[in-house]
Amino acid sequence: MKNKILKAGLCVGLLMGLTACGNSDSASSETVRLFVSGDASEGGAYSEMAKRYEEETGVKVEVTDVPYADMETKITKAVQSDDAPDVARVSGILPDWGDYLVDLTDIANKGKTLESMTIKDDDGKVRALPTDITAVGMFINTDLFDQAGVSYPQDEGDIWTWDEFLKAVDTIQEKTDAKYGFVMDPSDHRLRAFTYQFGGQDFVLNEATGTYETDDATKDALQKFIDLNNDGTIPKTVWTSGEDASSMFKSGMIPAYMSGSWQIKDFTTNIKDFNWQAIYMPYETTRATNMGGNFMVGFENSKNSEGGQKFMEWLYTPENYTELCELAGYLPAEEGINVDYGDAQAAYDIYNQEIEAAAQPISSKQTADQVAMTMAGYVGLTGAYKDSMVQALNDEITFDQMIENIEKDYNDGYTMK
Repeated sequence: MKNKILKAGLCVGLLMGLTACGNSDSASSETVRLFVSGDASEGGAYSEMAKRYEEETGVKVEVTDVPYADMETKITKAVQSDDAPDVARVSGILPDWGDYLVDLTDIANKGKTLESMTIKDDDGKVRALPTDITAVGMFINTDLFDQAGVSYPQDEGDIWTWDEFLKAVDTIQEKTDAKYGFVMDPSDHRLRAFTYQFGGQDFVLNEATGTYETDDATKDALQKFIDLNNDGTIPKTVWTSGEDASSMFKSGMIPAYMSGSWQIKDFTTNIKDFNWQAIYMPYETTRATNMGGNFMVGFENSKNSEGGQKFMEWLYTPENYTELCELAGYLPAEEGINVDYGDAQAAYDIYNQEIEAAAQPISSKQTADQVAMTMAGYVGLTGAYKDSMVQALNDEITFDQMIENIEKDYNDGYTMK
């Protein structure tokens, strides 16, 4: 009798053990793995949304904050070993991932993601959703403007041309202690926006020759930028010697700063000695900005690809996506989203208006092209745009050599695999 009881107990124990193992496996496969970079520096927005998703659905989202420099390598190794994350927020897409990327077309359509920043493959299928938008924009020190008696635009019907803006900051230089007229980050991203505003179309493929070329408007704008550095309107040291543009503006001695939306949180918190505001950017012929951002992808060869897609569907509903933007301070990548930015509302409103009014596709061309071309297996650009401009400012190369260098970078990066 004892033997029968022992055998029965063993059987029950084994069954319970097997059941427990089964439940553990189920729970493990139920978990959604999400890779992001910089979540901690963005208020832990994704971690908070993961927590809320688990509260609503019972499904755990495991958020791994991967250093930005390691993200592409980490994902590539994971993809190659069939252990990809279910979801990842990335700044670019490598060709090695292409065969494994989930089709996100339905989520993009339901979420109404911005068309200009939604990444599609050659067949028109959406492979990456924009998670957040950054945009080039202008900040001004209103105290310096007021001190010099110079007015500035109050609404979209009163936007400066570049000539009007330059006259305004020149007057401020004359009437105040401001050393320069304005400062621009040493970035081709900001410089391209400047060229777009003069009607430039950037560097584009000539279908007849099969090579990348630029236009006269772009060349004229690039020459104007060089002239502004040489005549002291812009501090040349920012581009040639690495002087920090943001610190110069925060010193209170620069009337205007061409930078971007990522500065708003810092300025709201840390500028105490003068009044500032975001302002509509000047434009000569074309109202434009230059948009950047990050993207969300899913992988077919992850442990819980279906669960990852369900999480993305949930995240891109208007209510949840709005909450993500409010937590992180994002400019929204979905249409029709109204975000409460608290004390920084006025500055973010300017940027959202700039994005809405910006000429397309030029205002998203740089980022969208780079992501789509590298996803398709092209080498991509190396940074010759900025590097060659620095050389030209230092009189190390001629203007024509600068243009040739940039065109070569495009031809090497976007025609070769």
